[in-house]
Amino acid sequence: MAELGTRFEVRAYNVGEAIEIKGAEGRPSPPLAVIDPFESTGIAILLRSGVVVFFAVPSEKHHPYIESLGSRITGKYERFESERALVRVGEADSVEPDALVVADASIEKLSVIAEVLGKSVLLARSEAEVARTFPSIEPLALQMSERPHRLRFNQNDLIRQIGDALLVQHHLVGSAAVLEKPDLLWDSIVLDRLYTRLEDEYELRERSLALERKLTVVTHAAQTMLELHQTRRSYKVEWYIVGLILFEIVFNIGELIIKGAT
Repeated sequence: MAELGTRFEVRAYNVGEAIEIKGAEGRPSPPLAVIDPFESTGIAILLRSGVVVFFAVPSEKHHPYIESLGSRITGKYERFESERALVRVGEADSVEPDALVVADASIEKLSVIAEVLGKSVLLARSEAEVARTFPSIEPLALQMSERPHRLRFNQNDLIRQIGDALLVQHHLVGSAAVLEKPDLLWDSIVLDRLYTRLEDEYELRERSLALERKLTVVTHAAQTMLELHQTRRSYKVEWYIVGLILFEIVFNIGELIIKGAT
């Protein structure tokens, strides 16, 4: 670990929905993620949540390494969300404006940094996905208030919107586990304090709760629109039935008049 130097760059990439780390080499102990050393300097840490974190690895080696993971990546994304930070070895663990400071570049502390950056980059992807959907709610709300009789619905779009929101929630609560602390903190007060500092610095809890609120609004709005759409369709069906009954009555009356005339 001393080969990393006293100041180095960290880059986290969200490359897919998950990374299979079972059977991968480089895992020192169960609480730690897979740690893959490079030939010269630097390491890569693989997280199950679909994140690869590089420490002191030249940027030109990032994407070739990610490609080398091949089928270990489940649901690989076309575009990788990324997060960058600088780590400096100093006198004590702290957070400075230009760097994350650690008293020593141990595997455990780098794993903590990887966990926090991994969760931050996962939140960034989810925030971007919700940001694309959230602005569409206001125009629909205005139409419901001002021109309810002219509302236009696309059932497939509404169902897709609900599904997208549920997938984001599932990923955050399930594989990402943004609000859960990693197992490696259990037996170390020092690591727990470092994780808490970094968690506050990247506002993981605040961002996660804000995202949950937005997802609730999106899901509720889409469900409301879907229910209105289904109600409108049921009304149309009822009117069709009434029309058919009236047509049958008129037809029967016409037949009776014709028979009476003959």
